Amino acid sequence: MIDLIQQYSDALKQARKMYKTANDEDKKIISGMISDLVYSLEWMKTSRMPGNRRGIERRAAYQREKPFDPLLMQRYFRSTDEDVYEWDDHLQEHKIDEWDRQRIEDALSVLTEREREVYLMSRGHCLSYGQIANYLCISKGAVQTMIERAEKKIAERKTESLFCLCG
Repeated sequence: MIDLIQQYSDALKQARKMYKTANDEDKKIISGMISDLVYSLEWMKTSRMPGNRRGIERRAAYQREKPFDPLLMQRYFRSTDEDVYEWDDHLQEHKIDEWDRQRIEDALSVLTEREREVYLMSRGHCLSYGQIANYLCISKGAVQTMIERAEKKIAERKTESLFCLCG
């Protein structure tokens, strides 16, 4: 990385020298190159996107990670024997092993019935908040609140449960 930063710094110096002697038409192109080089150097030196006040390490937990792998949740939902909604045209899939099923069911056990329904519609069927809201006759904000609350409960359960700690 140090070599790359050095190469970009050298290119920036050359671009600034060229800018001083260039004509008006070339100055537009060179100034774009200079701004791109400065942007790239700042990103490499600070390890975060220029202009951002916080790096990825300081983001809120819900922005960094999801409680479960989305594909695992989809396979789990499709492999359950629960009622299938009329808008679900997927066939039942039985590609999830018993250990994953127990881990997921343990984590989902802390949710209320409504939170579980909304969470599985979102994560299992990949429906948008608007689609869920229309189907359940509630607002999109209520859907978002329930999903955030469900993810928080699941994350807390993962830290407490023996099932979830092992996987």
